[in-house]
Amino acid sequence: MTAEFNYQEAFSRNIGWISEREQEQLRCKKIAIAGMGGVGGAHLMTLTRLGVGSFHIADLDRFELANMNRQAGASMATLCREKTDVMAAMVRDINPEVDLKIFEEGVDEGNIDAFLAEVDLFVDGFDFFVIDIRRKVFARCAELGIPAITAAPIGFGAAYIIFMPGRMTFEQYFRLDGHAEERQYVNFALGLTPKGFHRSYLVDPSRLDFAGKRSPSTSAAIQLCSGVVGAEAMKILVGRGTVYAAPWYNQFDAFRARWKRGLLPLGNNGPLQALKRLIGYKAFARLSRNARPYDAPVQGTDIEKILDFARWAPSGDNSQPWRYEKSGEDRLILHFDVEGQDENIYDYHNGQPTLLSGGFFLETLRVAASRFGRGMQWEYLGCEGGDHRLSVELTQDSSVVEDDLSTWIAIRSVDRRPYLTIPLTDAQKAE
Repeated sequence: MTAEFNYQEAFSRNIGWISEREQEQLRCKKIAIAGMGGVGGAHLMTLTRLGVGSFHIADLDRFELANMNRQAGASMATLCREKTDVMAAMVRDINPEVDLKIFEEGVDEGNIDAFLAEVDLFVDGFDFFVIDIRRKVFARCAELGIPAITAAPIGFGAAYIIFMPGRMTFEQYFRLDGHAEERQYVNFALGLTPKGFHRSYLVDPSRLDFAGKRSPSTSAAIQLCSGVVGAEAMKILVGRGTVYAAPWYNQFDAFRARWKRGLLPLGNNGPLQALKRLIGYKAFARLSRNARPYDAPVQGTDIEKILDFARWAPSGDNSQPWRYEKSGEDRLILHFDVEGQDENIYDYHNGQPTLLSGGFFLETLRVAASRFGRGMQWEYLGCEGGDHRLSVELTQDSSVVEDDLSTWIAIRSVDRRPYLTIPLTDAQKAE
């Protein structure tokens, strides 16, 4: 049995917080959303369920595996599919009557006017590092008198700013003109987050790479952004509620349970923001130097991939005292040279640490092999001149199940903190 769609029934649970008249107003409104990835896709879903009846959506990208943690349209079923096609189908599944105009080539200087034609609101879903076209779209919104919202997922929080016709513009607030692209990133980030609530819990700064245009993002922050954009869009579109437009900014951080609505009368040009920008430029240069290199997946045979994982095995003084040679398609000869460790002060008692490292390497090799459905057999071949040799075979075995520790190989670390002195319970002793 196929149910018939009825707009009033579909969005009836909005009524109460939204009046019936306002719901019909939303049905008649058109919103342009640039970007269907992280925040853009979430914004589209939220605004569709709010009952907005018409959208212009734009994105030239396709879904990939790295989108899974945060993007509304990302799934195994949608990998390699165009984001606009996927999101359009999702919207039509919610509201078959929706009016959609799709810009599958994205937004560029040549189609900005078509993208913004007859829209009541622009919602920024561009990737953080897309600066040039973002500036042009916001500038055109100001010229056409179109309200615009930008919301950024920062850590486990949301930072957002609203730009209303006749008020402070995007450029007046962020002060991007005349700066190199890298400094524009800094200005944009500092303008969004004057309070910087997120900085205290960024556990791995090397993952923030402005120069490489990569940064971490969480689904929690995405959902917070879509929530505030939905609320602010409703206020703008139906004309109810106070809209705190730029130079007001809004920040909420769920991780730290902190919220701030603040005022920057001069935007990023104020004295405190100007000082932060100078500090930010230096921090940007430092982050760029220390950014984690992109770990491209190893290409090659299963054995080469297994060895790439196994290199993370622990060893004394991190000396990695092992070498290997291939002696067949699935066979390796491992070498652990005790004599070669003579000058290593950590290699005491006739090379015991090196031999222990050999054991660590073997176990890591076994765990890594399980990821590829391979078992491991090894044989000690003897020692010549301090060179301990082992034969290792990594053969396909349908009975092998991936070891629970396999995903921990590369992120293993040494914990040098003192142990807690907690007595064992009777139950633990019995085990």
